[in-house]
Amino acid sequence: MDTRREADSKYLLRRGITGIILILILLFACGCGTKTDQDQQTQQTTEASRETSPSQTQAEKPDEPLSTIFFASDYQEEDGWPRPEETLTGILETVSSEEEEPDEAVFLGDYTNDRSLHDYQLSPEDSIEEIRGAVKDVFPGMDEDQLLFIQGNHDQLTGSIASSGLHEFDDFLIYVLNTENDFPWKQGKVPGCLKKVKRSSAEMKECFDQLIAAGESRPVFIAGHVPLHYTARTSSRHTTGDNLYSSLIFDVVNEAGRSLDIVYLFGHDHSKGWDCYLGGSSVYKGVGDSLIVPDFGEDDVNSDRYTEKELAFTYLNGGYIGYYMNCGPEELDAGAADQYQAADDRLTGTVCRVWPDRLELIRYDTEGVHPLGWEGEGNPYKGGIDQGLIPDSCYSDRVESPQVVDRHQLK
Repeated sequence: MDTRREADSKYLLRRGITGIILILILLFACGCGTKTDQDQQTQQTTEASRETSPSQTQAEKPDEPLSTIFFASDYQEEDGWPRPEETLTGILETVSSEEEEPDEAVFLGDYTNDRSLHDYQLSPEDSIEEIRGAVKDVFPGMDEDQLLFIQGNHDQLTGSIASSGLHEFDDFLIYVLNTENDFPWKQGKVPGCLKKVKRSSAEMKECFDQLIAAGESRPVFIAGHVPLHYTARTSSRHTTGDNLYSSLIFDVVNEAGRSLDIVYLFGHDHSKGWDCYLGGSSVYKGVGDSLIVPDFGEDDVNSDRYTEKELAFTYLNGGYIGYYMNCGPEELDAGAADQYQAADDRLTGTVCRVWPDRLELIRYDTEGVHPLGWEGEGNPYKGGIDQGLIPDSCYSDRVESPQVVDRHQLK
């Protein structure tokens, strides 16, 4: 009996040990299998996360600006040049091959051409309708309210002309300077212009001071027709004292430019080679560059004096889309225009891409990207009308497209 109990005990002990061993083997096997599955799952998850990681997704996603704005000026017909509608369409088609549809198109005045009617006498409405049609043909998604029309010296203040002052958009601001009441041409010749420019500069300063106080970070595009820089057109060698009082506007813009991102765009000087020393039909000056600005006394009707000033804002012409020539109507009528080849005479438009940290400015002609600024040359008009008046040291260097303008960071 004792022997059988002993045998049974040994048998049970062996069975127990065997069972324990089997359990351990099963547990070990299960544990190894679980780890292998986990490792495989982890590897698959890691590979999947690599495929959809934020950095790679961002790299694959096209980078787009906050807004895109198109600028052009002087939609005026002249014999010997293509119809402005044809030129504008060609430039817009070039833009469409390179850019997204603009969020805004801004036209900087002078929509009709009459050599004897250039003092705010002509209705721009027919030409503005043509412009709207050309824009719509190339960019079907653009509505009428995405086009802004500034008054030039040929244009009446009709219903299509934008109101003077500040226009607000989500990503940028446009400050309109209409010509007749805000910043006239022939400033020295026509009584009352000094009073107008003083008032306009004071209103602009008040607006910019308010923007600065509010911590405004959107860029400001000043859309005007008349430029700020000195030419022989301002001098005693011509008759109009054109933009004689521009220093009043310049000083306000330059001071505000130390706090705001400001771009001043103009038109107007597309005949007689006034801007040859700045590059002709393609003028560009960046922050830190120098610009000569007229000096004046309150009794002056013109001025042969100017001051060289350093820019705290970006300055360029919007791009002429009607015509550009380095001579006057007399030379044109005589068939002598080809004898006045100087600086750039290409017709262009300009695009500004607004990014959170920068602006990009690109000039386009009907064939593609065009330099923003051409190299300066002497004015050939009337035997060199600015010879000895504007020194070679003021002549511009060539500036390619695009140019990047760093924005002030958020305050």
